[in-house]
Amino acid sequence: MIAMGVLLASFLVPLQAVLGDLHGLNTLEHQPQKLAAMEGIWESGTGQPAVIFAIPDETLERNRAEIAIPKLASFYLTHDWEGYVEGLKGYPREDRPPVAPVFFSFRLMVGMWLVMLGLTVWAWLLAWRRRLYTSPAYLRIASWSIPAGYIAVTAGWVTTEVGRQPWVVYGHLRTAEAVTPTLTGGDVVASLVLYVVTYAVIFGFGTYYLVRLVQRGMPADLPEPSLDQRPARPLSAATQDET
Repeated sequence: MIAMGVLLASFLVPLQAVLGDLHGLNTLEHQPQKLAAMEGIWESGTGQPAVIFAIPDETLERNRAEIAIPKLASFYLTHDWEGYVEGLKGYPREDRPPVAPVFFSFRLMVGMWLVMLGLTVWAWLLAWRRRLYTSPAYLRIASWSIPAGYIAVTAGWVTTEVGRQPWVVYGHLRTAEAVTPTLTGGDVVASLVLYVVTYAVIFGFGTYYLVRLVQRGMPADLPEPSLDQRPARPLSAATQDET
């Protein structure tokens, strides 16, 4: 399972960087306000810096405590060190998305990708030294990193959905204009609660199953059982006593 995961990550993690670049170019063309919020860019211009960290201030229309790398954003957004990128100030306030949620969720998503990239590179180094299956530090950190994919997907979803506000159809139909008049706040809350409960049950049982498997560990030997001795259901591996 470790080898399969490492092989998949070796292909999919670099591919995600390529797809992310293509998606960024598409967003720059079709949803520039979202991109400006993701990058924390307020002023329009060329040679835009890549903001590594900042606290966006929508009232003052600037970043506080900013840490940035000069010209890097223009390079990866336009593939030109002096590429022009429109800032948030280039759009009316009513057409901008909430900046802080988009800004931080985007960095959380990229941060999880960096975690997965680091684990993949580390895995190859261990494989080269023939220690991939026996390194306690790697196995423990890999276990702790299990939520990274889920966090990345959720943060990406927040970036996408909050970033397109205030539009349902970008530039044509606002969210406020698309609300069903017969839909009440209680209806929204009820559907949200139903989704939360459903997913909590599904993920709860899935997590319980995986934890039980890990707690049981590998047996001293793995004899091949006959057909009549094999578990009839998947959960048997986590619930039946060893024989």
